[in-house]
Amino acid sequence: MSSKNSMNLYKGKLVIEIVAAVKTSDEKTMTDQVHEGFKPELTNEIMALLGAKGYISQSFGVTLENQGVAYDAELELIEKETQKSIRRAESVYNKANRITIKID
Repeated sequence: MSSKNSMNLYKGKLVIEIVAAVKTSDEKTMTDQVHEGFKPELTNEIMALLGAKGYISQSFGVTLENQGVAYDAELELIEKETQKSIRRAESVYNKANRITIKID
């Protein structure tokens, strides 16, 4: 059964490789620390941004694995990208918080 307005459904996975650094400690502490940023607030924001573009997700998960001691160059890159991303995120939040008033 098809109609003029029929649509096809696409289903798949969003694949994003991420990296983060935590202070060297025992494995459980490091694993807890690296995952603590993915609290419901962040996952809800990510799912809301995707949903606003028409990409609906029923689940969201993160599994980060220890890759060993970080080199200085890797830490510098993470810091640089973090600062750049903070500015980009502020721009997104500011855009979302703008109020448009129409005066007739």
